[in-house]
Amino acid sequence: MKFKNYLSTSTKIFFSLLALTLTISACKKDFNDDPIEAAGIGFVHASPGTGPLDFIVDNQKGGTFTYTKDLGYYSAYPGTRLLGVAKKDSLKYLTNLNATLKPGIFYSVFVVDTLKSTKLLVVEDDLKAPETDKAKVRFINLSPGSAAYDLGVTGTAAPLFTAKAFKEFTPFINIAPNDNYSFELKQSGTVKVTLPAIKIEKGKIYTIWAKGLTSATDSTALGLSVLSNN
Repeated sequence: MKFKNYLSTSTKIFFSLLALTLTISACKKDFNDDPIEAAGIGFVHASPGTGPLDFIVDNQKGGTFTYTKDLGYYSAYPGTRLLGVAKKDSLKYLTNLNATLKPGIFYSVFVVDTLKSTKLLVVEDDLKAPETDKAKVRFINLSPGSAAYDLGVTGTAAPLFTAKAFKEFTPFINIAPNDNYSFELKQSGTVKVTLPAIKIEKGKIYTIWAKGLTSATDSTALGLSVLSNN
């Protein structure tokens, strides 16, 4: 399988069989250049204390990424695909799984938990446009070993999302755009961390995720991170 990084998810990810050098198709008598609708997959490094990783699809290595970073969406054939990650420049899997990808659907694959317990969390991404003059956000708790968290906005009594335990995630919701959001991660009404001065733009889609370890005080400490899905 070949990978291609797409600059925008607003364009449907189609590609032709003739554009791919797939030896398994070369000998088929019915081989043609009809377009095939691909799936989109994006890998996100959310494993605190784990070094740079390479992502692997069907035993072929893609790009390298570091903690809290993502690589955008890549095209992949629909169907059952073997997804995995390895330490940088190694093909020995830290973890892998078989995922069923649907044509025309986008997925985020989060590398979660700590190094000795690394896992993959595959989440389907709803990239339908937000309502008019709105943005869309969702929340995922990716802080290993944490209790359930709420996500709220400073100065607003009602949280956006409530009671999400480790690896739990919400659907996307529509919110008003703002140049200066301050998001709060709460537990039992107590603010644990704040992520200030976040610009949420009209028409954009975002994932806000809890990261890090409650016991840490370094770069792997508990925090919030924002991923733009489009």
